[in-house]
Amino acid sequence: MENENNSYQAGICNIGNQEVKVRKKFIRFFIPVTIFFTFSCIWWCHSLLLWIFLVLSTFSLIVLYFEVKYRFCILFGFFSLYNFDRLGELHEVKNAEQANKDRKRVYEIAIVSMLLALSFSTAVHLLATCIIFP
Repeated sequence: MENENNSYQAGICNIGNQEVKVRKKFIRFFIPVTIFFTFSCIWWCHSLLLWIFLVLSTFSLIVLYFEVKYRFCILFGFFSLYNFDRLGELHEVKNAEQANKDRKRVYEIAIVSMLLALSFSTAVHLLATCIIFP
C-alpha cells in the first residue's frame, strides 16, 4: 500500500521519504540483533531473559518493517503527528476523526507485530527445547 502523492492520509500514511530512510537504517540494525538472539535462544534455551530479548528485538523488527511498508509510524500515529518534511519537522493532526483513525492503525500494527513476535520466539524456544536439546 504505497502512498503515491507523499502526503498525510489518516490511518494510512503519516511519514515521508526521510522518515522511511531512518527506519530502514534501524531495520539494518535489528536484523543482526534478532539473528543473534535467535541463535542465543537456541543455544541457551532455558534462559527466560534471552527469550524476552528475542521477543523485543523481533517485535521491533516487525514494527519497523510495517512502518516502511505502509509509511506509517506507530509512535507518530499514537501522538497524532505526521512528517513529510525534513527530519524533526513534525506536524500535529488537528482533526479528532483523523487522529482516531491513526490510533486504530497503531493498535492494529502493534497487536499484529506482537502476535508475530511471540509466535516466532515461542517457535524458536520450542524447537530448541523439544527437538535440538530435549
